[in-house]
Amino acid sequence: MQNSSLYFNKIEDFLDFLEIPSLIHYDTSPNFSFFTTKHYAKKIQKGNPFDPLLLQILPQKQELEKHDQFIKDPVGDKAAVQKSGILKKYKSRALLLSTRACSLNCRFCFRRNLEHENYNELSSQLDQWLAQNTDIEELIFSGGDPFSLPTQSLKNLLDICKKHTHLKILRFHSRYPITDPQKLQSFLPLLSTLLKNHQGVFVSHVNHAQELDQASFEIFKNLQSMGYTLLNQSVLLKGINDQANSLIELSKKLFSQGVLPYYLHQLDKAEGTSHFEVSDEKALQLHQKLMEALPGYLVPKLVREIAGEAHKTPLYSQI
Repeated sequence: MQNSSLYFNKIEDFLDFLEIPSLIHYDTSPNFSFFTTKHYAKKIQKGNPFDPLLLQILPQKQELEKHDQFIKDPVGDKAAVQKSGILKKYKSRALLLSTRACSLNCRFCFRRNLEHENYNELSSQLDQWLAQNTDIEELIFSGGDPFSLPTQSLKNLLDICKKHTHLKILRFHSRYPITDPQKLQSFLPLLSTLLKNHQGVFVSHVNHAQELDQASFEIFKNLQSMGYTLLNQSVLLKGINDQANSLIELSKKLFSQGVLPYYLHQLDKAEGTSHFEVSDEKALQLHQKLMEALPGYLVPKLVREIAGEAHKTPLYSQI
């Protein structure tokens, strides 16, 4: 059971903490529930209704707008399901929806509208599926967020992975370095046991430099010292990080914490997220400015996920 002193799940309490009045454009009873950690909330500037971290997690009435291109499953997750909780879209890789829970509910989440199944039988299904699919070399732990699982539940899944020698790489996607680093710290002994027979990749999801702090630096330093490759993926979001200086600062700050920018995603068009959309033309202009301002290793790939495609699609190839 979660400690209520560590998170907000009532919008009114959250706005009181931030000294922000409940303005009319906020949705106080959203279909997609509100949730965030207090660690993340403390990074938001008090009294500022336009703070870029606030806008990522605060439900707004714009989410109720309907647009034809914005659908419940924009990236084709349902079509990729192999077993409950196991997805395969790309050659030699599979993705594990290990839990429906996250450390915060991002309003732009592309899985916000999916009906999550019960993953209680995931361990046995994973064991059987991996035994039958020996072409899988990399398993990606996603969700939700894998570090929302109880430690023993994640250990059970990882113990299954250790049995299947065709698995070479274990990858974790997580927001916990910036939302609840203390909880992630408790998983580090478990994560340290994996690299004897596997390569480890840790992909954080950071959209703005303001999300990074000393606590995230300590987490990344520990993961790096274990031998994990550290990457970051961001989503391009209107009013949050759609300025060149914001993206440049993010890349530099990530690198200062030992993390390489990996992907800059164009928004996945999930129902309820249209107010975050940045045009392709602006996205390309921003990416050009990044290439002009940064060394190549700090320029993330600008991509879009297209349902049914065998890889992420570079935005340049669509113009």
